[in-house]
Amino acid sequence: TRFGKASDIPQHFIRQQIRQYGRVDKIEPSLQHGPLLIVRHRPPANILFWSRKTIPIKVNGIDVNANGYSWLESVVSGNEICFIPMVASSTNEHAECRVLLTQPKRTVDVGDALLSLGFAKLTVSVPKSVRNRKDPYEAQLHQYYRSLAQSERYAKDRRNGLWQHNLPPRVWPLSLWPAVWDKLVYSKRLPVLVR
Repeated sequence: TRFGKASDIPQHFIRQQIRQYGRVDKIEPSLQHGPLLIVRHRPPANILFWSRKTIPIKVNGIDVNANGYSWLESVVSGNEICFIPMVASSTNEHAECRVLLTQPKRTVDVGDALLSLGFAKLTVSVPKSVRNRKDPYEAQLHQYYRSLAQSERYAKDRRNGLWQHNLPPRVWPLSLWPAVWDKLVYSKRLPVLVR
């Protein structure tokens, strides 16, 4: 059946990181939780095809600012996404998920894109790595949060978005390094916002 609220997602879907698919109908602002993606869930076997239920989804681990809300409206709204429930939601108002924008040639992680553009802040602390992590759920959660932290560090190093005025300018020789590196490595790539 279609998910309509966070409690509809079974606990084993969260533990096993089972991918779910849907279409973003709209982006809804929320003062308490930040922008919520209102998603029309598409289950693998849709028995109740007449159901109009939608599930509100928050991108797990980040706090999105106004520029991020605009980015979500222009890039994500109306498109197909894949969402992976990451943690059991403390409230029943929304589900906390990893959101992937699926396009024919590539997949964009929405949380990574927002952080690397400087349109969001990381709200979770990255757990310390344990060498022999036996629980696959904990290992995937650690890998996801580490990826988010790297994206935020990328934005801080380049003073993107909200970090432009929050951090002091870099010293002259150090400020050239990110620009030179980007030109060498990413010369033919378009930024996430334009792609």
